[in-house]
Amino acid sequence: MSKTVEVAADENVILGIVADFEAYPQWNEEVQGCWILHRYDDGRPSQLRLDTLIQGNAGTYIQAVYYPAPNQIQTVMQQGEHFSKQEQLFSVVGMGPTSLLTVDMDVETTFPVPAMMVKKVANEALEHLADNLKKRAEELAV
Repeated sequence: MSKTVEVAADENVILGIVADFEAYPQWNEEVQGCWILHRYDDGRPSQLRLDTLIQGNAGTYIQAVYYPAPNQIQTVMQQGEHFSKQEQLFSVVGMGPTSLLTVDMDVETTFPVPAMMVKKVANEALEHLADNLKKRAEELAV
């Protein structure tokens, strides 16, 4: 699934928020804590631990972090609860005073859930994430 929103902020502001993993609890109430476990030689995070509380369900996830392009940050679950697959790709394209933020998400649950229900819950999570990121970027851009 994918969600694109226009954000009244420079692309570097948005990418900076996405890359500041330890600050996620400040703008995403579902993230209870985030810790950098490993870094690449250039200092950028390569592996994270995320503790979440989503709709009353606590979870701990180990995520690999990749930087496929200068305007993209990707997280891929390596270990976690509730999901057998969880990948997110944040892409930002600057357009002068605004930017387009696209968040792509691919998830698969570990327990049997009807496909329609998984799609609905994932879509809600995607909307929530994109909207919170947009709000944070616009607050910092002012």
